[in-house]
Amino acid sequence: MTDTHLFGQRETQDCVSVARKFLTRATELEPSLRAFTAIDAERLMTQAEALDRLPMDQRGQLHGLLFAVKEVYDVKGYVCGWGTPIHSERRPAKDAVPVARLRKAGALVAGITVSTEYAIGNIGPTSNPHDLTRTPGASSQGSAAAVGAGLVSAALGSQTIGSIIRPAAFCGCVGFKPTWGLVEAKGTMPLAQPLDHVGMITRDPATMTDFLSSLQPTHCWTRSSEDAFPDVILLEPWYAEPTEPTVTTALHAAAEKLAALGARIERVSLPPEIGEHEEEIITTILAYGMAFNHGEDFDRQGKQMSKRIRDYIVSGRLLSKEKYDTALEKRENIAKLLDQLLGKKLVLAPATTGIAPLKRDGTGSRGPQRLWSLTGHPTLTLPFGKDQGLPIGIQLVAARGADSLVLAVANALFED
Repeated sequence: MTDTHLFGQRETQDCVSVARKFLTRATELEPSLRAFTAIDAERLMTQAEALDRLPMDQRGQLHGLLFAVKEVYDVKGYVCGWGTPIHSERRPAKDAVPVARLRKAGALVAGITVSTEYAIGNIGPTSNPHDLTRTPGASSQGSAAAVGAGLVSAALGSQTIGSIIRPAAFCGCVGFKPTWGLVEAKGTMPLAQPLDHVGMITRDPATMTDFLSSLQPTHCWTRSSEDAFPDVILLEPWYAEPTEPTVTTALHAAAEKLAALGARIERVSLPPEIGEHEEEIITTILAYGMAFNHGEDFDRQGKQMSKRIRDYIVSGRLLSKEKYDTALEKRENIAKLLDQLLGKKLVLAPATTGIAPLKRDGTGSRGPQRLWSLTGHPTLTLPFGKDQGLPIGIQLVAARGADSLVLAVANALFED
């Protein structure tokens, strides 16, 4: 695999050229990478030709940007099977809202990417583009691998626990999970709605900003250059799993660079009650949501589900509405505490506990990502260094609604 991205600036290439290059490269890489569940060459070329015929004054912000779509999103005409054989013939009649908005902005759908089963169960066949023996990460694995291999400029992913940040970090990409609910999710497979995030994986922060501006044009994704550089909280690990020394080294290097850019760095430990309870709370919300959203599949064809999915649904059905509501209340209390801690500051933390594990060892720890999915804070991972030739990601987190702050700092770090 290669670290060199396939595409240059959009304005220098026509859409048909972009599509042809993708198809040629996918033919070379896909037999081993296996990032896609579906690539429809005829459909792609038809899209590209139609975009090239548009007059210049009718072309959107993302004209010709090639993006992939995780199979949990509805894409008209494609099989979008949610990673399960139960829905292997599922072919939506219309696009999910995020897909429709990106198309309206002129972006090209390259194809559908691999998800784990229901975005949390059995692992898909995708490999890490930097080392085919290693995992590309969690359920947005196909999207991250496609971007990391340079096949596409961007991809839609989703995150309920760690499924954008971890794969993006392992594959050397920029991954972003906006504030919960900020980007409309209609047409996306629900897992547990209070935790489900629409998210994006791109090759760089500038592409991410363009992508987000088209997904949610009413929100301001940029900050004035006159705004003061934010203070940064270097967060001590709040999760139980050990963090590899190379990740800690990368984190400190990022802190030094932020300090050079004008940030004041302070080390902070979270209140112990947050680390003690966040996994229990998120598990309660997740199981209850899975029982509600996928219980019918369980009743009809549960034998085709993995044990992990069945166990979640069974345990979710045993939960009372009162216990679920209590978990939601605790979630909001933790989120408010974190908003108070953050204010106008930014958290700097590991995106993962280490580099991508070998496939046989699973998809890596959820620990560094889980809390921010629970609370809905905007979170971005940025590649920052390597170990054994594999990418290391750092994680930036801001208060809810301060998405532009995360993107501004990511752009500054990436450009410096």
